[in-house]
Amino acid sequence: MTHAEINIDHLAKLARIQLDGYMRETFLNQLQNIVGYCSKVCEVDVENLEPLVHSFSHEDNFWAEDVPEYREDGVDFLSRNAPEMKEKQIVVPRVL
Repeated sequence: MTHAEINIDHLAKLARIQLDGYMRETFLNQLQNIVGYCSKVCEVDVENLEPLVHSFSHEDNFWAEDVPEYREDGVDFLSRNAPEMKEKQIVVPRVL
């Protein structure tokens, strides 16, 4: 998108805002500065760069193995936050 392609009236309509003359010019200048700054990315020579998949090397990036835990007090432990229990089950309000 070039500076000439910015349609501030259309953007204001999409954003559902009303702009007076001063705000219209202010926002247009700000958007032109932003688009101009972002267009500098197109000037960078990236021909000989390898794609970066992740910022860390894959040799050091490993996950610990998932090991399930079993607790003797599992139901009692989980039921501490339940508002109401009946026969080791959480009582919830009826939906229908």
